[in-house]
Amino acid sequence: MKDYIGIKEKYDIRLNSNESYIDMNKEIMIEMKSCLLDIQLHRYPENDMLKIKELYGAYADTQAENIIVGNGSDEMLELIISSLMGTGKKMLTLSPDFVMYDFYVSLFGGEVKKYKLNNNINFTLDDFIKLGIKEDVDLIMFSNPNNPTGLALAPTEIIKILEAFPDKTVVVDEAYYEFYGKSMIPYINTYKNLIVTRTLSKAWGLAALRVGFLISNLDNVKKLLEKKIPYTVNSYSQAMVITALKYPYRVIKNSKQIIEQREILSKELKLLEKNASMNIKFYSSKANFIFGRTLHKEALLNGLSDKGILIRDFPDDTFRITIGSPLENKKLIDGLKEIFIYEGAE
Repeated sequence: MKDYIGIKEKYDIRLNSNESYIDMNKEIMIEMKSCLLDIQLHRYPENDMLKIKELYGAYADTQAENIIVGNGSDEMLELIISSLMGTGKKMLTLSPDFVMYDFYVSLFGGEVKKYKLNNNINFTLDDFIKLGIKEDVDLIMFSNPNNPTGLALAPTEIIKILEAFPDKTVVVDEAYYEFYGKSMIPYINTYKNLIVTRTLSKAWGLAALRVGFLISNLDNVKKLLEKKIPYTVNSYSQAMVITALKYPYRVIKNSKQIIEQREILSKELKLLEKNASMNIKFYSSKANFIFGRTLHKEALLNGLSDKGILIRDFPDDTFRITIGSPLENKKLIDGLKEIFIYEGAE
C-alpha cells in the first residue's frame, strides 16, 4: 500500500492505521519477552490454543469452547466468507466499511451488495433490511463501530437484523469494541445465525502479533473449525499473547484514555470546522478514529505531510484520522489550522 512507502523516514506522526498510541507497559513487555526463551523452534505451534481461549473468554465474558483463535481477525473473516461465499452467492455490507470484506468475497467468487451511508453518515435500519431481502443475500457482515466512519449500531438494531434474517449468517466485526463498550457476544447462544469477530490489534495494542478471534455458538464453531487451516498463529505470538491477556485492566484503562482523547479532539475539530475558511467536515465517532470529508483534500494531505503527519486517504473526498497522543493531536490541530483557517480568523 502506498501509505507505507517511506513512512519511517517521512512521517513522525502516523494517524493512518488505527493503531493504539499507547505502548505496552515495560514490566509486562519484559515478562512477554522472557517467555520466548522456552519456545522450541523445531516444534509446530499449539493448534488448540486452549489457554488463550480461556483467558480471552474470561475477558469477553464467554466460554473457551465458543472461541476460535486466528492470525488476526482477518483470518476469521476469511474463514467465514470462504465457507459461505461462492459463485452466485451474495453478501450485504455497508458502504463504506472494512475493505477486506470485498477482497475476500471477490476472492471466493461472491458478490457484494452495499447499503450506502449518505454524506451525513445516516443509517436507516428498515432500508438496510429491505435491501438484504430484495437481493436475497446469503451473508451479512459489517463492522460495529463502523470502519471508517465511526458509526455504531445499538444491540437492539442488530437484533432486528438477526431476526429479519433467521436463516442467514450475520457477522458483527467488533474490532473497535473497546471504544464503544456494547457487544453482541451476550447473544451468541440466543441467535444461532450470529458470529462476532474481535482482534488484539486495536485497544490491546498488539497489532504486531496478529491475533484475532471468532466467537459464536458451539455448532457454528465446530463447523468452522472443520475448515480452518491449522497452525496459523505462530508460537511467538501465542506465548506473548498469553502473557498480555493476563492483564486486561491495562486495556480497560488505556481504552478510557483513548476515548477521552477522542472526545477532546472531536471538540477541537468541530471548532475548526466552524471557523474554517475552506469547507471541511468531521463526524462523531465511537471508535479510535474520526472520519472527515473535504473537497480540498489535496491541500489537507500535502499540508499535513509537510509537517510529518500521515492520515488515511480514501479515493473520494473522505479521510480518516486515528486518535493519537495528546501531543500528536495538538500538532494535528495546529497543522489543520494552518491549512484551513486564514490568518486572523477566530
